[in-house]
Amino acid sequence: MKKNNILILTALAALSFTSCGNKTNGVETDTDSLTADTTVTAAPVADIHTEEAIRDQITAYYNELNNVNDGGLDMTTLDSIACTKSLLALMEQVEEKSMKAIAQGSDEYFEDEGYRWYQGLGTPIKVQFDDITDPEQDRVEAFLTLSWNGQKGQVRLRLTVEDGQWKIDDFADYDTDGVGFRRDMESFLGINLDNPAG
Repeated sequence: MKKNNILILTALAALSFTSCGNKTNGVETDTDSLTADTTVTAAPVADIHTEEAIRDQITAYYNELNNVNDGGLDMTTLDSIACTKSLLALMEQVEEKSMKAIAQGSDEYFEDEGYRWYQGLGTPIKVQFDDITDPEQDRVEAFLTLSWNGQKGQVRLRLTVEDGQWKIDDFADYDTDGVGFRRDMESFLGINLDNPAG
């Protein structure tokens, strides 16, 4: 019996040494899969703190918006892709309060119907970037002029870095600080009434 235990322990020890592979600079590698040409390096992280990265992210969101009318995406999905967790949580609270009001036959419910995205326009919307505040910060504002069929609308997006991506934290008024979608929802819910800037 002792002889069997010793053989099993020896076999386990041998397996543990072979399965651990090799460590190079603290990074564990599998020596069987490495060739002479292989080097172990960390994947480069894209710099999201540039105007180009912010423009690309916003453009991607509006490209998704332009797919909505083609049945490719609904507004709830678009919001879940583009908006911060904080803004989504606020939207959920507003939806709950609105549904209660509607169930009670009250007309005191919150209406937006995607206006935050469309600004009164149709799709496909074209996006012109008028200004982006300091992209080196984790919170920026992007001033956009949107156009569709000769009509124009303007919006100021407040964005923040969340989960390694620029996410929309508010659809704000282009010209007036403190006015926007978040502020309207907070007013509807009766919160932050003493802080007009949100």
